[in-house]
Amino acid sequence: MPGGELAGGGSENGYAALVAPISGWRKVFCDGSKADSAKVFAPGGSGPDGQSAFASDGRSFFNRDETSCRNGGSEVWSRQRTCNEIEPAVFKKIMTQSSGKIYIPPYSGVRLVECRDHLQLAPVPAFRVFYGYGKVKASKATDESEDGKAEPIWDDLDPDEDIWAVLQWFRYEDGHEERGGINYLRSPHTEEDARKSMEDMKRFYSMTRQELLKLTRLFEATEDDYAYIEDNYPNYQSSPDPNATDEYDVYQARLKVLAGLQPITVELIKIADITKDPEKRQKVEREAVQSYFAELAHYWTEDEILAWQRSNPVGTGWMCEFASVFHEPRRQIDSINHELALNWLRQKYNLLTAEELSHSIFKRILKWLTPDAIKKRRERLGLTTKREPGSPKK
Repeated sequence: MPGGELAGGGSENGYAALVAPISGWRKVFCDGSKADSAKVFAPGGSGPDGQSAFASDGRSFFNRDETSCRNGGSEVWSRQRTCNEIEPAVFKKIMTQSSGKIYIPPYSGVRLVECRDHLQLAPVPAFRVFYGYGKVKASKATDESEDGKAEPIWDDLDPDEDIWAVLQWFRYEDGHEERGGINYLRSPHTEEDARKSMEDMKRFYSMTRQELLKLTRLFEATEDDYAYIEDNYPNYQSSPDPNATDEYDVYQARLKVLAGLQPITVELIKIADITKDPEKRQKVEREAVQSYFAELAHYWTEDEILAWQRSNPVGTGWMCEFASVFHEPRRQIDSINHELALNWLRQKYNLLTAEELSHSIFKRILKWLTPDAIKKRRERLGLTTKREPGSPKK
């Protein structure tokens, strides 16, 4: 680390435990470290796990108003990762380096993701999460103002005064690192306080999507809170047990809908779902990553295309597919089919008659199909109703 002193760095699995541009770093805790002064922390999870919850005013656990404590004599300052900083699992959420150069991480596969209001396929990156704390100079503790300038968090501190920094960061398969949340603690906070802050940060980041959704019941969650959970905790869908008929049928229906946009990628996901051999499955999943790129040819910018190929090399065959898709009309997902597949169980469409379903779909997306037409749609998707014509609604 440039300009910093590192203790407890490195690990037996080859992940060097360091992060820039924090200087004066003294201790880093990571999985597998054998350093005498380092305590072992499991990275936890295969994707971004969230941000720390240091708001004490009860407004929100996810979106603290940072300006409320800047230059106000507060002893703890928390910079939380915003929803668009590290969201590699969501289409078109591209990370950028400080230089402005686009960075797209290496992807290991593609999964179906269920969001609140839509379905999508999303590439899945391979990365690990690390946590650490150390001493930095107060001059390094800055925040970006509305006009884009870096301003000191505390204007009553000497620039050379030491403060504690507690940090989370992400290391990707290619070695690239991105900083996540960061908390600064000024005097009279001690190293023990910094350690506790790190443990609290890790504990919160390690919460599951379901745990965070339960947490929203304890306060007045905003739309931004729910959007944060969705962006940072992708609701990945896997092929259910065929014996779970309803869930299995819905999963298959959702793939059929998304095949309208990415047919080859969907077929590769289906093959990966039934491939038992780990090496063969990994090969299929890597193919799906290239297919994902090629079938979205209309949606990439020139810079994104170049950035993608730096981290995820595209073979000649898939570049030909890219060109073929690019010169075809832009593919679309049928909105009625999408609504049926997304909300078949969530909105209990499976309990409606064809007449009731026709009216419900119209209310949701303002598109009308006759009862007979809507019945044919859901049958083509393989969705089975639990309600017989003329039977009373349960």
